Amino acid sequence: MTLLLQDSPDFAIFRDHLRAIGFNERSICGRLRIPELPILLTRLRKGLAPLKETDELSLLTRLLLLGESIDREVLESSLPSPAVDALISLGLVIPDATESARLVGSVVLYPVGSLFIISDRWFAPDGKDYKAPDDIVYPAITPNTSEFMATLPVTPCESFLELCSGTGAVALAASAYATHTWAIDITERSTQMAEFNRLLNGLNHVTVLKGDLYQGVEGLTFDRIVAHPPYMPVLSRAQIFYDGGADGEQITRRCVEALPRFLKPGGCFYCQAQGSDRKGAPLEERVRSWLGESQTDFDIAVVEKRAQAPKDAAFIYALKSKGGFDTVELMLESLVGLGVESMAYGWIIIQRKNDARRVFTVRRSAGLRTGPEEIAWLLQWETFVSAGASAFAALQGMRPVARPSLELRTVYRLKDGDLAPDQFTLHTDDPFSMDCKVQPWVSFLIPLCDGKLTVQQLFEACKANRFIHAETPPQEFCELLGVLISGGFLEVADYRAPNPQGGEAISHVADSLQNQPL
Repeated sequence: MTLLLQDSPDFAIFRDHLRAIGFNERSICGRLRIPELPILLTRLRKGLAPLKETDELSLLTRLLLLGESIDREVLESSLPSPAVDALISLGLVIPDATESARLVGSVVLYPVGSLFIISDRWFAPDGKDYKAPDDIVYPAITPNTSEFMATLPVTPCESFLELCSGTGAVALAASAYATHTWAIDITERSTQMAEFNRLLNGLNHVTVLKGDLYQGVEGLTFDRIVAHPPYMPVLSRAQIFYDGGADGEQITRRCVEALPRFLKPGGCFYCQAQGSDRKGAPLEERVRSWLGESQTDFDIAVVEKRAQAPKDAAFIYALKSKGGFDTVELMLESLVGLGVESMAYGWIIIQRKNDARRVFTVRRSAGLRTGPEEIAWLLQWETFVSAGASAFAALQGMRPVARPSLELRTVYRLKDGDLAPDQFTLHTDDPFSMDCKVQPWVSFLIPLCDGKLTVQQLFEACKANRFIHAETPPQEFCELLGVLISGGFLEVADYRAPNPQGGEAISHVADSLQNQPL
């Protein structure tokens, strides 16, 4: 690569010029008539309507994002001389291999939020077949990367570490709220591009390192560690940042295994990857086992976005590797041999406790709007209830309210020649997608949760109405309410989950319960 990797005034000159001409996602997408930049990863293969404008924004979009070659004289006559000189000095353009009077981008450059990021191309500038290098630096505008960045919390922290950093976009974005951030990648190519991105964005409190996961930060600890590692199961090694070994978990597992040495008490690890449920060992329990003797210091939360059968994973691998049906059989045999029953893609969140409470392990399915606020709420609530007796004592004085997204689903079955309610299930898609089978009396409890009665008063009301046995311990009732709050069916004032748009659910549930017998 020809990129400039030492501080130079040209970085600020070119950065300021990009901002001045409106080189941002909204403007670029408007010119290209696409809703968002990740569309480019598929549209460039299918073709885009050509940009007809010849202003600076269109020229630089064509040159640095779409891979067109531009006549040098056109650039020099359209852009200010300092911007053209900086463009060349930084190594962002090189002479076209077929016509030296024209310039072509050496990389792709695009906005990510308020940042400017470079990465390798995923296409050939001349439109011919493109073979990506083994150490390709993937663009930071893939749907998965965009989703990963959007899910991370943006709350202040002191020390932030990004593993498998690629372009370094996550660590660079985190510098807006972290005192100092680190970005580590195993390849020289990624390290160079991440350093270039750091210089281009003028960020001095970011450290870019080349290393294998935590290599280079030994002796340091972090408040927040994040990783979006390779997670595809493979039969043989492909590109360096494509696969995660035979089960897809090798790099994820290594990230987790080292957390006892690198994650501060009270700190969190956020990972977006794919893992497997195996016979007798669901993913969340397997993640806990990776922490070894230190696992009693850590909370585990898995939020599944989508599930995949081993057969489907085998077909996807065969398709991407162009291996044919024999490859499908080999991959399926490999996964089944490992005991894999299903593959779960989503987020693994690990929190290190900083007090003497018990740890928790939870798993959720992502809902319609699951994001950083919902995940933060889950951690906050589970941390609270893991305090045990003291938490349930506090819960007795809280006033639960039914969530607006709550639904009651009743299954009727034929009994003695008539349809009768036989199964009651609470359902919500917010903050997570949850189903909870309940006893019939819970259907009468829910409308009472209107914020007027405390948990203790609800307990007494349920006993008075003989919904529960008179000898039911208060702790048992509190545990039930805790489960309903954890599932997002109820909420209390101090631990409100982010509210979706919609009306009140209490009257909806009450109406659905009219004339229903116990």
